[in-house]
Amino acid sequence: MAEIKLYKSSGKGFKIIALSLPFVMIGIWVILREQNGTFDYYMGWFTTLFFGLGVLIGIFTFFDKRVQIIINENGIFDKTLKQGQIEWKHIIEAYPLDISDQKFISIIVNEAFDSETKQYKWVEKLNEIIGAQKLNLNLSQIKVDEIKLSELINKLIHSEKNERSNQIRIFLSNQKLNTTFEFHNYLLYLFILIILIVASLINFTAFMTIIVIMGCSALIAKWYSGTNNKSLIYKWSKIITFLGFMNMIVLLFIFEIYDFTSNKIGIKITNEIEVHKSKFGKYPNEIKSIIEKQDFNLLQSYIVNKIEYNCDGQEYVLELEYLNHNKKEFDKELKEWY
Repeated sequence: MAEIKLYKSSGKGFKIIALSLPFVMIGIWVILREQNGTFDYYMGWFTTLFFGLGVLIGIFTFFDKRVQIIINENGIFDKTLKQGQIEWKHIIEAYPLDISDQKFISIIVNEAFDSETKQYKWVEKLNEIIGAQKLNLNLSQIKVDEIKLSELINKLIHSEKNERSNQIRIFLSNQKLNTTFEFHNYLLYLFILIILIVASLINFTAFMTIIVIMGCSALIAKWYSGTNNKSLIYKWSKIITFLGFMNMIVLLFIFEIYDFTSNKIGIKITNEIEVHKSKFGKYPNEIKSIIEKQDFNLLQSYIVNKIEYNCDGQEYVLELEYLNHNKKEFDKELKEWY
């Protein structure tokens, strides 16, 4: 018996993770910067936990291989409806429905259909307002063309049982039901993101250009939203907006990590310089010997190589070239670069 089996899309799970992760990173960043007990500190925890739940949902979706919807010659089964199989003799019509960019297929059934799912009056009223039915196939986490699938369902409604298997086979041969994770697309997005990050770090003008392009893409995506969601312009506007946003978040974290690490290095080096003065009565002429004694990791070594040491015998200055190519001096009292 020919049948269509639809599964959760791994790509949908990855998308949920990608949309939630930036906010988790922002929440962690706020937690690290704010003092315990402040409103911002608790908001940081709330953001991290709330969107962290989204990451967990995305991971679950990514690895969930259970069948969600089955369509065969006997009827339709949707796991989320908790209804059992809906036989064709009870189905009158099906039509696609978009609710806040979430895809559904609404199923109109006849009066003879005995639903196992009882709905509250307010739920029925809400379904009426948004144009939904009591039974709605949830395609939000499934990669399938909802318009073509609804057309198939309407064909099967009016077909004889012996014709349905053939129509399902034709649909399967013509419709690309890609239930595997599209690694090539996401590798391309990752490659573009890396280019954006590198360009932003190298040149401030490039960073501002990326911000302007991201803003224009966001406006285009908003303009097309709900009117022409299938267009390439709308699709790439959303992708560029998201990549630009991710670029900002990643840069924020890079600068935060660089700032945190460079401060620790500055404190360690100044402590060693003061130890040298207490032993020999003067500041060292160079700090190469001090640096060689330290056990720095790869990132710390990169930062240390950008530190310049100047000493006139009475006082010394540590200068560091930051990621924005500006030079900062280390404040020994505040124990930070300024």
